Amino acid sequence: MIFSKINLQLRLCLLVSALFFTFLTSADVSLPHLLSSNMVLQRNAETAIWGWADKGEKVTVTFRGKSFSTETSSEGKWMVKVPVGKAGGPFELIIKGSNKIVLDNILAGDVWVCSGQSNMEWPLSQTDGASQEIQRAQYPAIRLFHVEKNAAVEPAYDTAPAQWQICSPQTVATFSAVGYYFGKNIHLETGVPIGLISSNWGGTIIETWISPKTVAADSFMNRWATGLKDVDVEKMAREQKEVFESYQKELNKVQKTDFHHPYIDVDFDDQQWYEYPQPELWENHDDFVNFDGIVWYRKSFKLPAGFKLQNAEISLAQIDDSDVVWINGKRVGETYNQYNMLRTYKVPAAFLHEGKNQITVRVEDYTGGGGFHGDAGKMYISDGTNSIALSGKWKMMKDEIRVPQNPVSISQSVLQPNQFPTLLFNGMIHPLLNFAVKGAIWYQGESNADSKVQALRYENQMRMLIADWREQWGNSGLSFYMVQLANYKAENSTPGNDVWPFLREAQAHVATDEKVEMACIIDIGEAGDIHPRNKKDVGYRLALNPLNIDYGKDVVYNGPRYKSVEFDEDKAIITFEMQGAEFEVKNKYGYINGFVVASNDGVFHYAKARLSGKNKVEVYSNKIKEIAAVRYLWDDNPGEVNLYNRKGLPAEPFRTDKW
Repeated sequence: MIFSKINLQLRLCLLVSALFFTFLTSADVSLPHLLSSNMVLQRNAETAIWGWADKGEKVTVTFRGKSFSTETSSEGKWMVKVPVGKAGGPFELIIKGSNKIVLDNILAGDVWVCSGQSNMEWPLSQTDGASQEIQRAQYPAIRLFHVEKNAAVEPAYDTAPAQWQICSPQTVATFSAVGYYFGKNIHLETGVPIGLISSNWGGTIIETWISPKTVAADSFMNRWATGLKDVDVEKMAREQKEVFESYQKELNKVQKTDFHHPYIDVDFDDQQWYEYPQPELWENHDDFVNFDGIVWYRKSFKLPAGFKLQNAEISLAQIDDSDVVWINGKRVGETYNQYNMLRTYKVPAAFLHEGKNQITVRVEDYTGGGGFHGDAGKMYISDGTNSIALSGKWKMMKDEIRVPQNPVSISQSVLQPNQFPTLLFNGMIHPLLNFAVKGAIWYQGESNADSKVQALRYENQMRMLIADWREQWGNSGLSFYMVQLANYKAENSTPGNDVWPFLREAQAHVATDEKVEMACIIDIGEAGDIHPRNKKDVGYRLALNPLNIDYGKDVVYNGPRYKSVEFDEDKAIITFEMQGAEFEVKNKYGYINGFVVASNDGVFHYAKARLSGKNKVEVYSNKIKEIAAVRYLWDDNPGEVNLYNRKGLPAEPFRTDKW
């Protein structure tokens, strides 16, 4: 009897446990993060609604009065295609299986993917006129979705936790400034609701944004990608954890005011160190290519008699990413993980003396470019009257201490985004592919312009990426609009043969393809900053392309564009395509800047130029008897641009030669 009672209790417990376990393991219908309240669905198209549930479970999706049902696959996945209909809203989207999900405040409109590297990633809060723009950014029909960074070996099916946000002063500050201004211009001109998906990662190369299928078909990228098969992500994660924890211990030491290192000593012998001119990101120096970590810098400088020590301030341009500064062995200042902040520190008078002084800087870089960068004129020590330049040659030496990719979070992707092709396609584009979109905007190329070989390869790679995305989205008419690289770096004193012009040319060639265009910003960059703060004009010029091509607006969407050339001894006549907008030369004498010419010897000389008709410019030079080639704005930074059309759009860079 007792046995029977115990047996009955045991059987009841097992039954309850089984029911409880069944409850725990029963999978409710769930959705990817991209599907949330406040989203915009692509109007006049079918879009997928998808997710996960128990195997064989019936799922019903209801939108705008119509219902669509499916059954979950053996892998627990389900998907239905929903016709979105014309623009409008707000609507509800209801998903029902074993549970019910209601998404509300949904609009039907146009969805644009905003992708690329740091200039697309650059937040509105760090741009010209940010505070006023943020205060005015109350646009309930513009919706924002940000994809967190994720480099992945295999295609991901969901993003990190995120949700669609209504554009407002509370949500827009950290969003892509170019994306925001682009979407704002389209929305205000058309009245159509706009969804913006920001998926970008600073410092990344184009190869990492291309799918495995397309990479496999390209011999150069495929050879590179074969290394992926040997990647052990779990091992890398363990190593990253060890590096992160070791780094944190070292950081705690460095942050203490009594931290000491032999390199800080005034009389330390640095004769065996490398020596390179600054400011210059250290990856541009032969001995520091692809190095992420810690580099020490040392330089001596002389203060003249009469220098007001009590007023001393030191400026070191910008430093990527973190720095600590000592002068004559005394700690002066530090900045942590602010790669684009101008480094200026007050120097106590007691730290300095007339004559020779010694400065030591410890720099940490976690990913991408590292070291001093920006305007050389911003490297100095000054008392307000006297200024001693600190640009020029500095001694440099690597530290053996390793640094993590993210110094404040161990959750950073263990893979470097540029390690292999496909990583960011897998992690940051693949999760979006079921979601119908109107098109994509793209601001990238700086990281593919380290050499001429890279730049010349870019045209083919850009075409591959566009065709790839169109195939992956199943949309052969997907619109694609890119930003041409801005003017950057110091101006040349003689005609140069820099790398960036060749990458700009690649972008211009691709912009001639069907439903592909380009915004030229050769006039709004900054010599000392790879991240120009004027993103308003970038977004505006970018938006002109779809306003004309996709929305049928009667707008001029690019500046004067090279069409042909006629040579006549010491003159050349350039004919431009004008889009119906007349020339405007922003010089009261009518002189046009930026032209260089060469004879068959290939040596270029600065030339004079003037208007010669509604769509022609005459270029001439008294240094060359017979002109064989003309180039326009053919430098990393060609200086002042003054040839525009009357819509305020600059004439685009070009060359007539193929040298």
